[in-house]
Amino acid sequence: MPPEQTKLEKCGTYMWFGFLLPFRERLRLIKDAGFDTVCTWWDDMFAETDGRKEDHFDQALAAGLYLEHTHLPYFGCDELWRPGQDGDALCRRYCRAVAGASASGIRTVVMHPFERFSPPNGNWDVFIARMERIAGESAKQGSRLAVENLADREGLKRIMDYFSTNPHVGLCFDTGHNHVAAPGSFELPGLYQDRIFALHVHDNNGKTDEHLLPGEGTVDWAAFMGAIGKTKFEGSLMLEACYPIDMEKWGNDPTREYEAPPVSPEEYLTKARRSCEKVLRPR
Repeated sequence: MPPEQTKLEKCGTYMWFGFLLPFRERLRLIKDAGFDTVCTWWDDMFAETDGRKEDHFDQALAAGLYLEHTHLPYFGCDELWRPGQDGDALCRRYCRAVAGASASGIRTVVMHPFERFSPPNGNWDVFIARMERIAGESAKQGSRLAVENLADREGLKRIMDYFSTNPHVGLCFDTGHNHVAAPGSFELPGLYQDRIFALHVHDNNGKTDEHLLPGEGTVDWAAFMGAIGKTKFEGSLMLEACYPIDMEKWGNDPTREYEAPPVSPEEYLTKARRSCEKVLRPR
């Protein structure tokens, strides 16, 4: 008999969906829109609006939502591949983040292994030694480290294959990154069917990382659901979309100036929840 199919039922969204609002207010709006889960950013750069990141898990539960995973900052993450104090400091920071997230109740942490591609002059042995430390902290905490796919699919496979026997290291499958790197291919979920720890779901035109809602780009969502259905993934269809902006010019700049969207957050989240429903239950 064929293996039992994974059935996604829950929908979630990243806490940043394009609107600068207090954290608790966003939780309320997300819950009111019909979402089940959320994911967050594990850093203090948004503390002015978000408050203490260590409180987010309990605040989400109080709002009727489950905080499924958190994302480590990725600015400068290529330093993990280079000998020196900067890479050592980043490794220590990531280890503290894994421990802190776990202590607050968050059991899955997502990380970028490099900024887009493995650095041309990067040192694999240095990188792996640091990854072993971060993965070791995950094992110590009983949590999971989800490595996200970016532009360099072969680099990701090399990392995933190295940690093939480590139950604490798996994949965060990002549909948008995948569509830019290999449009139409869902090879990665097939390769790591029992090691998908998180999903980041968003759409684009196959050329740039636009972080659109499903259905606003050219991702084949039926093929995506077919691929995920053959895996052992048990989490949510987690949106990592926001009100349309130019992610290449604006979205990856931590010093950017905020521009309020021309629609209400309620309107955007209603549309976002409907886009999830169309992916899960197409007509």
